[in-house]
Amino acid sequence: MVPASRRVYPSFVPDRSQFRPLINPESHPMFVVALLFLVVAIVAAIVLFATPNRRSLALGVTGIAGVLGVGMLFFTSFYTNDEGQAKVIRSFTGEVQGQVTEAGAGFHAPWQDTISYDIRNQQVVFAGTENDEVDLQGSQVTVQDREGVSANIDISVRYSIKPDAVSAVYKQYGSQENFISKFIVNDIRAGVRTVPTAYGTLDLLNSRAKVEKEITDYLEQRWTSKGVLVDSVSLQEIRYPEDVQKRFADAQNARTEVEKAKAELEATEVSAKQKIVQAEAESEANRKLAESLTDPVLKQRYLDTLKELGKGGNLVVVPDGFNGLVNVSK
Repeated sequence: MVPASRRVYPSFVPDRSQFRPLINPESHPMFVVALLFLVVAIVAAIVLFATPNRRSLALGVTGIAGVLGVGMLFFTSFYTNDEGQAKVIRSFTGEVQGQVTEAGAGFHAPWQDTISYDIRNQQVVFAGTENDEVDLQGSQVTVQDREGVSANIDISVRYSIKPDAVSAVYKQYGSQENFISKFIVNDIRAGVRTVPTAYGTLDLLNSRAKVEKEITDYLEQRWTSKGVLVDSVSLQEIRYPEDVQKRFADAQNARTEVEKAKAELEATEVSAKQKIVQAEAESEANRKLAESLTDPVLKQRYLDTLKELGKGGNLVVVPDGFNGLVNVSK
């Protein structure tokens, strides 16, 4: 048994992250200063009644400190909310006590403050090259397709936060910057890496619109419950290594040649069918003509021809064996 003098007792170190000050001076600086002025005013008032010979000085200090304290409380309580903004109203203990979603001005309790969120359309861009006109949230996203081939993707996503969702966003993520870095950016990367795994190399390069739609669906499924709207997804570029790009170009050329040969074959088949139809039509016309030329009709046409020849004073020779009579006189 260890003597009591040699026993080591674990020391208790409180977790300071679990405790919050009654008033946080960093989030309520004006409120803290206003309280200090009011305390000064109260102390000066006490002195005013305790020391009659210093009443004029104490009265002046009381008045100035009181006016400054009340004025600072007034300005601490006043807020404005712009179009495209929403505010979370937070108490001095860090608890959410309301939110403001309409544009305008108003007042909250002096011990409360507001945290603003931008609810306008916002853009997150991942790209392999820097662009002075666009702020990048990250570099290109490297993915693998179904065939295990790696590619780099540049993508742009536009989104907006629903005004009535800012309180939930604050409770879970705190600031908007934290929300973007820990939720929005991570989800976009995850979606871009997940969707291409269902596509082969050529399919991924040829199905950009379909891939965009599936990434949009992925983000909507993840973000709807968080109060975030997906406004647009733009798959700007898919870059494979040079050898893969060459194979893709060769495959595209081969596909073009196949389509060209198919079109020529179809044109030949159409031309042949047209000739067949034309020949059939001519054959049918000849058949009907042959059926219509009976012996009486042929004889009558023969006689009409002789008659027309005789009218011109021509000598008409009637073939031997012809029994018909022709009047060739004028």
